[in-house]
Amino acid sequence: MASVFTTQLKEGMVTSADTFSDDGKLILPKDTVITNSVINRLVKNDVIFVEISEGADDGPGLSAAAKDEADDLINLLKTEENPIVEKPEYKKFLRRYDKNVSEMKDHLNDVVKKNAPLEVDTMLKNTMSIVHAAGSPLSVFTMMSTLKDYDDYTFNHSLNVSLICNIFAGWLGLSESDTELITTCGLLHDIGKLLIPDSIITKPGKLTNEEFAVIKTHPKKGYEILKKQNVDLHVQYAALMHHEKMDGSGYPLGLSGDQIDWCAQIVTIADIYEALTAKRVYRGPLSPFTVIDMFEEDGLKKYNPRYLLTFLEHVVNSYMNCKVKLSNGEEGDIVFINKVRMSKPMVKTKNSFLDLSKTDVKIESVL
Repeated sequence: MASVFTTQLKEGMVTSADTFSDDGKLILPKDTVITNSVINRLVKNDVIFVEISEGADDGPGLSAAAKDEADDLINLLKTEENPIVEKPEYKKFLRRYDKNVSEMKDHLNDVVKKNAPLEVDTMLKNTMSIVHAAGSPLSVFTMMSTLKDYDDYTFNHSLNVSLICNIFAGWLGLSESDTELITTCGLLHDIGKLLIPDSIITKPGKLTNEEFAVIKTHPKKGYEILKKQNVDLHVQYAALMHHEKMDGSGYPLGLSGDQIDWCAQIVTIADIYEALTAKRVYRGPLSPFTVIDMFEEDGLKKYNPRYLLTFLEHVVNSYMNCKVKLSNGEEGDIVFINKVRMSKPMVKTKNSFLDLSKTDVKIESVL
């Protein structure tokens, strides 16, 4: 008999003991054969461990392609003997990233200040080359996590949001054309900030009411720039509406629900996640799990639930088995994702398993 995490169960395994929920309800009797529907029942009832007969059929495993991708990612994430920054994949990613930021900065400044034509296709092609250099969505997230010391807020932020939007599109199952569209929306959503004084954009302290009022003009400024360039209407709307909220509490127009363009709804989530997890002149980067917790608190009111829940689930799952530092000073590995409260997974520390949904301990950082 062996204890197996619900997330690691496979079809064909057999339970060696009755399985109960926290309130004593029988979920599975002994000798139950594990199927996908059984696993779903366990997850819905927040069952973390199941006793499994040793030697039982392990059932189907990962496909060969999935195994190869997992192996590649594991090799990429090795940190001590083989740091990620020494990997050829990372160096290729970084070269293309730096080149893209530099070219984007020059080009968008020419567009805004000299009324040069906007070369959307070239910008998109350059961004996609970064995605291809990374090799996989999880690798993009991993490599981006090393770029938090960049200080050129507007351009790095816009590129990062674009990369997140590209990954997000895959999670949503969007078509190739819609993926290119939402990637472009991410690239250009903040173009209006090029008309905001640098003294405000890079101010290390809290903005005054007057300065914040100036900041809040950037969506309309961006929309006007893109409108003159005659780019896709969704790209224009992403610039105009990426600070709108589903409950009407956003700006500049106070739109709500379906009044907000669907591309803008996606860009908003990517924009906020990137902004909060990145280093800023006035603070360090926040832990992804701190940001996820913030989304969980009131996110379903402010953001499209379909988009938000898809995003959070995939982001959290990308940190499965990652080492984290906890607010109590301990370190551990994430071993189980709590789908009811995704910001509070189960962590295996040196001496025990800690269910963060049942304690005040939080994840301070991903190591």
